[in-house]
Amino acid sequence: MEEENRSKWNYEEFDEILEEIKDKEYDKVGLQGPDGIKDELLGYASELKEHDIEPVMIGASTFGACGIADEKAERMGADALIHIGHTRFLHPEKADMDDINVYYMPYREDRDLMKVLRENHEEIDEDETLGLVGVTQYMDRAEKAREFLEGKGYEVVDGKTGLRTTEPGQVLGCDAGAAHNISHKVDAFVFLGSGHFHPSQVSEAGKKVYVVDPYQEAIWIEPANSLDDETRAEHARVIKHKDKKKWGIITSSKKGQNYMMAVQIAKEKLEKHGKDVYIFVEDRIFESDYKGYGIDVYVNCACPRMTKDFQDLAFVSTQSLDVLDEVEIEHE
Repeated sequence: MEEENRSKWNYEEFDEILEEIKDKEYDKVGLQGPDGIKDELLGYASELKEHDIEPVMIGASTFGACGIADEKAERMGADALIHIGHTRFLHPEKADMDDINVYYMPYREDRDLMKVLRENHEEIDEDETLGLVGVTQYMDRAEKAREFLEGKGYEVVDGKTGLRTTEPGQVLGCDAGAAHNISHKVDAFVFLGSGHFHPSQVSEAGKKVYVVDPYQEAIWIEPANSLDDETRAEHARVIKHKDKKKWGIITSSKKGQNYMMAVQIAKEKLEKHGKDVYIFVEDRIFESDYKGYGIDVYVNCACPRMTKDFQDLAFVSTQSLDVLDEVEIEHE
């Protein structure tokens, strides 16, 4: 590949992976990445070809390493899979995420996040202790961000790892544990990244979030929210549907979203209360797929963020089913 094109991408980690693939004499390797960098995947594919390694392109969109495509790659005869854009995903139920050898290569955005922080840091209140978190695209700048903030007199607490993450301070759409684990130590959070999707997860720790946004080139605030509000809403939905006979349980065929222990717990809980239980599985979960069954309420045992925007059907978590026990006690 020509050097001027090669310099567009972060090839340092790729070169390390390539050397290991060559050492293992793999002939065919799968490539998987999210929509935003699919054009760059072709650059990596070209690099593999130059070393006589046949690339297998995984065409389907991926929203995280929870949707690892190693089975698809293996079905095409690949010896390994390079998953680009995300860090390794830890399954909450300790399930094995790798059927074949998977190499995880986080994608790092080249936008000047530190410039945004330097030029707009006065938007952050001076007397606050700050928790530092963000998405993996910018967490390689977390140390520089912390040093800058401390140099301006702020007290900074580094984010921890979450239940599903391997990188300290890293936030996923389904896991803001990096923030929640330190929320009792801070007054607010500084989030390295853009958009409302991830900062809204952080704000559920009950603290406001200063978003250092390299796309808007500004620092804006995601107001404090409360996970208790969502919990109360789920409990209200369970109580509303407590007399319904037919209940559905949904999980995903994506291995990082396939929570069979949760499915079993939910099934046993519902059957204990005399419900007819039906278990559903699919790759990507769309509300329209579940409207024809005559079931009014479903238990989400897949990605916890999957059903938040659904409008017509009621979805609840496994944990919220404990309300059925409380309602039963009240009526005894």
